[in-house]
Amino acid sequence: MAETVSSSCAKGWGALVLLGFLSVIFGILMMIYPDITATVVLTLIGILIIVMGVIGLIFAMLTPAGEGKSTLLLLGGVLGVLIGVGFIMYPVIAGSVLTWMIGILIFFTGLLQIVFGLEEKYQPGRWLYILAGIISIIFAILIMIFPVIGGLIIFGYLVAIYFFINGIVLMTVGYHMHRVCLELPA
Repeated sequence: MAETVSSSCAKGWGALVLLGFLSVIFGILMMIYPDITATVVLTLIGILIIVMGVIGLIFAMLTPAGEGKSTLLLLGGVLGVLIGVGFIMYPVIAGSVLTWMIGILIFFTGLLQIVFGLEEKYQPGRWLYILAGIISIIFAILIMIFPVIGGLIIFGYLVAIYFFINGIVLMTVGYHMHRVCLELPA
């Protein structure tokens, strides 16, 4: 049993380190080219929406005619395909719309944080809820005022930061896995 663990252990760590290294490289490239990253991410979202729309159309065709669901599925499928094509053809506009939606969500989250902070009179540190709410609202307003820049940050830089950090973590896990493998009896 120890031989099986040692054998699989010796093989897996290198793949993790390589995957982590590639993730870090992609993260750095995405940081250098956030506009391309944002366009690719939004194009992939568009493809996903098209696939979901096509699936909706297929289900609409398989549902017996006259049922309310078939009409809704047909409408949802057509809208999905059109919206997906729009994402691919106009990624800047799609990114701006998504950024606006995210900004609205953050704004209302900030309002709820402030309300929670004001309502919880006996909660220690309730001022932190209020502060978090104010920060959320400020960021939401900035995102909504500058949706193109906000979209570039959300869909470009944040994806890059994710890949960079994930790569470092994967390399660390691979290194630690290798250290553990070295300590296993042969």
